[in-house]
Amino acid sequence: MRHLRFPAVVIATIAMLAACGGASQSEDGDSPSPRRSGNRLSQAEMLESTATNVLQAIEQLRPMWLRTRGTDPTGSSQMMPVVYIDGIRAGELEMLRSIQIEEVDRLRYVNPRDATTRWGTGVAGGVIEVFRRRG
Repeated sequence: MRHLRFPAVVIATIAMLAACGGASQSEDGDSPSPRRSGNRLSQAEMLESTATNVLQAIEQLRPMWLRTRGTDPTGSSQMMPVVYIDGIRAGELEMLRSIQIEEVDRLRYVNPRDATTRWGTGVAGGVIEVFRRRG
């Protein structure tokens, strides 16, 4: 009787693992994902919102990206995410207001630790990467 229970447990485990699997967005963002990612925002998702520019889309769909991360070492200002467009530092968050959703392929939020590792000091509030549409 005991030997009959083992295959049932294996089959149930395989079925559970298969149900947990699914498509996910690749690191470069080329393959679609049915699930929303907390650190990514696609143009399609932004277009479904009522936003007219990228900053409004983030405010509506990923407000946690805009959360301050304490104050700078001098205590003079709040640490906010820095904006990079296609790999080039572009400035502060407010500049996202001038970018229309139709110009953007996707956005990605990089947390402060990973941003500092990749871009060095000056991004202690994290980074919002903007990937413009090509073509």
